[in-house]
Amino acid sequence: MSEHPEGPAVPASSSAPADAQPSVEAEQNFKPVLTPAQSKRANQTLKGMIISVLLTVAVVIPVILINPANKAETFRDPVNVADVASQAAADANFVPWAPNLPADDYVNFARWVSGNVDGIKYWEFGVVTSDEKFVWVRQTADSNPSWLATVTENAVPAGTHTVDGTDWELRTKDKSQVLISTIGDSTLVFSSDSGLETLDSIARMAQQEIPKK
Repeated sequence: MSEHPEGPAVPASSSAPADAQPSVEAEQNFKPVLTPAQSKRANQTLKGMIISVLLTVAVVIPVILINPANKAETFRDPVNVADVASQAAADANFVPWAPNLPADDYVNFARWVSGNVDGIKYWEFGVVTSDEKFVWVRQTADSNPSWLATVTENAVPAGTHTVDGTDWELRTKDKSQVLISTIGDSTLVFSSDSGLETLDSIARMAQQEIPKK
């Protein structure tokens, strides 16, 4: 017999203290319940956001369609290249070329550029072909390496390209190809991303129409 009496037996499991914190699992599984009024306000806010986005898209898309990217080859109304060339001739030390294009081709811009690079003045215009290809034409009597680099956007020399027996310097940059040659008293630069066949057509016209020395 023990000298000390045993205390009351402790149950194998006992209830948690009243101030015990809820378990992590219980917190993760807890889902807040919105009142009907809160749920209605949330739905109204979501609907408002959707309507606002749809209205914005409805306004922006027509603006984009009406105002395409501003690129030199963006088609415009035809211009009378001969008239503009005759006006440019008053300030040029060469005869600005106005090509005799096929019936379905046209010039979509033409201008005399004065003192843009190294003070070099030059004539330029854009040709749109019947199959919607584009060639940018530049002509000057004062060409130099820095001007050529600028107007060709630093295209890289890629050898020689021959058109009907005449050699042209070929340069390339990405999808663009450039033909450069001197005919008569001026240097011509033709640029296009529509392939050499398109450039050949313009080069052939230049060789036929521009007087040689």
